[in-house]
Amino acid sequence: MKFRCSSNDLLSALQVAIRALSVRSPQPILEGVLIEALDDEVRLTASDGTFTIITTLPAAVEDEGDAVMPGRLFNEVVRKMPSGEVSANLSHSYVLSLRCLGSRTNISGQNADAYPRVEVSANDAHIELPQSLVKDMITRTSFAVPMEDQRQVLTGGFFNMQNGQIDMVGLDGFRMAMRTARVSDTEHTVKAIIPLKSLEEIAKLMADDEESRVEMRFGNNQLFVKLGSTRLITSLIDGEYIDYRRVIPKSFNTELTVGREEFARCVDRASLMAREGKNNRIKFTVEGEKLFITSNSEIGDVFEEMSVKNSGGDIVIAFNVKYMMELIRVVSGDEMTVKFGTPVSPCVIAPVSGDDYTYLVLPVRLNA
Repeated sequence: MKFRCSSNDLLSALQVAIRALSVRSPQPILEGVLIEALDDEVRLTASDGTFTIITTLPAAVEDEGDAVMPGRLFNEVVRKMPSGEVSANLSHSYVLSLRCLGSRTNISGQNADAYPRVEVSANDAHIELPQSLVKDMITRTSFAVPMEDQRQVLTGGFFNMQNGQIDMVGLDGFRMAMRTARVSDTEHTVKAIIPLKSLEEIAKLMADDEESRVEMRFGNNQLFVKLGSTRLITSLIDGEYIDYRRVIPKSFNTELTVGREEFARCVDRASLMAREGKNNRIKFTVEGEKLFITSNSEIGDVFEEMSVKNSGGDIVIAFNVKYMMELIRVVSGDEMTVKFGTPVSPCVIAPVSGDDYTYLVLPVRLNA
């Protein structure tokens, strides 16, 4: 294998690929990056066994070939190289020689034959969406996906597409986040539980502009994602996801319309003292058109007052401040509705109009 390429191009591609590497892999070869010199490009593949990233970069290939290089070391070597053209030459003993200007480094690698290859099958569930939309759906829901849970289905985000609508859902035992979007140009039905790590890495690689598109394919319990010259393949989580819409209360005794920014600032200030307390609790008291937000600890207390529109009764209810803060950070719009049933039933935060998002958080007992 012998090729020449830009050191900046090689570094950019490597930094994308190594996102798929795990810290320790049960298969030592998966601690490496597969390098393939093909025609007029170099292809890099990294995987942790369930999540794989494949990306390409332009190169002048003199001899085609492949090898597996130690992933993180290879990335560090390239990162510290001078900026310029890199010449790469692989020996018969799988030693890769990298030259760039006056710098030369030799790295021992492995035969690529043992590296597991990912097979991607074609599937009818093939959709294209704006990257900005998919990124937004992941960002606004992934915080509610637990890293660990006895119910494995909850350790992934639920992608539910049917009847021209997509629901993206994150849910644990204390809160739920749902982002909804209309996609009337597709008639596919897809239900998939995507692992949290895969969701987070996919979102990091997506653009924010509405022009960039993402191709998504579902099949053989896999999700295939194509972003320009980068492809991501992840195994999906087996199982039946919770009927999340049944979790949302149908009626409420108190419904507030609040200014989002003012509400967020009040909760943020109250959170400072709540985090110092043993119970990590923040209390809401609704009296007519006033909302009082309070917190206290052994070293002090916070009192916040704001005006609201109230179409229901009064209530006193408390929440874990961490869950409320995480929820508020992803809500958009000038105003939002905050709905309560009883002091022990879920609070629901939603837009004033429409159903772009729905957030649910369980209260904590005031006498706890």
